[in-house]
Amino acid sequence: MASERSDEPLLSESPDRWPAMVWIVAGIWQFAAFPMLFAWWKGVLYFLVGAPVMLLVTGTATARLRGVMLDMVRDVFPVKDRFTRLIAVLLRVMLAALEGVLVLTAARGAFMLMA
Repeated sequence: MASERSDEPLLSESPDRWPAMVWIVAGIWQFAAFPMLFAWWKGVLYFLVGAPVMLLVTGTATARLRGVMLDMVRDVFPVKDRFTRLIAVLLRVMLAALEGVLVLTAARGAFMLMA
């Protein structure tokens, strides 16, 4: 088993699109259930304004939080091996679940305002 100390990232550092995807899926689900909530201006407002805001606010915040968490993992486990990568992936999954809950809560609030 090869263990090495490296400054290359444990996971990709691409922008996090997960919040916008959850927002859009929640909107599609609500549209299928209650199409009357999506009058033309409400649908435009929800999809064309809400998704970029979710991407910008929540995606940026969690991407920074993910970077901080990966730096902490790198400090605690300086040798990069399977265990370190497993910890990084598990932390990322936990953060994605928390993100999903926050975005779904915001989507529910938006639906209540539109009703």
